[in-house]
Amino acid sequence: MPLLLEGRGGGALTGEFSKVPTGTAENCALRTAAGSVSNLWTEGLFVVQQARHFIDWLSFHPTHNEIARALVTDYLAKFLVLGVRFGRVNQDDSIEVLGQYGYGDADNYQNRVIPSSEWRSLDAPDIQLINAGNTPAWVPQSTMYVSCIRDRGVVQGYLIVEFREAIENSQKPLITEIIEELCLPIALYLSFQNRSFIQSPLGGSTLNTSRDSGAGHLSVRQLSILRGMVEGKTNHELATEMGFSVSTIRHETMRIYQALAVSDRKEAAKKALILSLI
Repeated sequence: MPLLLEGRGGGALTGEFSKVPTGTAENCALRTAAGSVSNLWTEGLFVVQQARHFIDWLSFHPTHNEIARALVTDYLAKFLVLGVRFGRVNQDDSIEVLGQYGYGDADNYQNRVIPSSEWRSLDAPDIQLINAGNTPAWVPQSTMYVSCIRDRGVVQGYLIVEFREAIENSQKPLITEIIEELCLPIALYLSFQNRSFIQSPLGGSTLNTSRDSGAGHLSVRQLSILRGMVEGKTNHELATEMGFSVSTIRHETMRIYQALAVSDRKEAAKKALILSLI
């Protein structure tokens, strides 16, 4: 029985572009280009809105299965998703399915640690992609997308999205972008859970603050810059707005990355939202 595969059935654009006159072939081409720009803008806004809504929702601390269900029934519902599974790969290469929704065999895998030799030997398209190191990617049948769950750049697990029908190539870029945008906050959410408590020598649980303790020591200036990151502002825009040089903004940005244990602006912005820093 495939571990991460088996399912139940196996805006309007405003401004100058909107004022293109009609009649000539050139005008038709311009209208087509304007429509493409409008579609790209609308799709990009949709991705951002979905990711922001999802991050806000994660602040209510849903269970792993609730996360999988939300992806199927809400955040990816328009794409006719059949099911979602995500799991963590342990240091010995065994795997544990954490969240799943839409699968009749869910009880067979829930919170079960499956040895490497067992799950990697499964004859399933998603496992074949993982074994070949070709993730994130679509399976050849275009009915499933395999994404990576990363922690500080290292693959810690996988998220599998299975669709009811094969996805057309024209739809894949948007769906891929949405899944990847949703996968990062899931990875951060799981990372926080894994590091919230560590085992003490006496067997009890003690709070582990080593991972994100730096987040509590951001200066007022750094928090202002971080807020600007969330709003999508560039270093030049922040420098002009705050009255500092671009090099100062850049230097403070690197300190923010270090404090939050992230590597780029996108990760910093999303982590700031999850941690409610702004």
